[in-house]
Amino acid sequence: MAKRILTVFAHPDDAETMAGGTLLKWAKEGHEITLCLITDGDKGTADPNDTPAAVVARRRIEQARAAAHLGARVVTLGYEDGMLQPTLDLRRDLVRVMRRVRPNVVVAGDPTVWFRHGTYINHPDHRVAAQSAVEALYPAVKKHGIFPELLAEGLEPHVVEDVWLGPTDEADTIRGQRVVLDADLARLYGVPTIRFNQAFKRNRERFPLDFAFQISATEFADLKSQIVTSNLRVVDSSWL
Repeated sequence: MAKRILTVFAHPDDAETMAGGTLLKWAKEGHEITLCLITDGDKGTADPNDTPAAVVARRRIEQARAAAHLGARVVTLGYEDGMLQPTLDLRRDLVRVMRRVRPNVVVAGDPTVWFRHGTYINHPDHRVAAQSAVEALYPAVKKHGIFPELLAEGLEPHVVEDVWLGPTDEADTIRGQRVVLDADLARLYGVPTIRFNQAFKRNRERFPLDFAFQISATEFADLKSQIVTSNLRVVDSSWL
């Protein structure tokens, strides 16, 4: 039975970077995916000559291309990149999205992660997006009395069945023991496979040691399905 899956992250490409293989797997299984972007990612450049408008336009094109590979729809909230705060307005906006989409599964960031693998600082927008998503999940999305103005919009409370949080340094589940091919991920990001691998090698220290590995020609020939091994925390949804 097809499920509704909602990702909640700060920037364009956050969901694909964190869980691209898992999202590909779910898309191939026929699940309905919605990508919620809290900001437009206008600060996502190191080029001082890039204007915010140009960055946003480019990232929208990239996001639309990735969403097309997933058969996903994109919801943008329009908050300013780099300035995200865990406000009640943001929590209300996320509850609104959750009640509209009514997902079975929510995929969001791990709000407890300040540092990744002891090598770099987690983006503050990532932490705020993660915190706000979790606070929207409980108890706001399921309570009539929280943000009652949403009831006037026809948005009834909703209970999410499953919550996946990541990236995390405390993964407590692995879904499957197979792999996602680099070629599939490259297509998701809209780049040649060689460019994807070059970018990965430049940022190798950001990933767990077992994140990437080569398979033999025999293993490749025997590969029947592509399932990512997950770097996600799966939260017991009984408390929702």
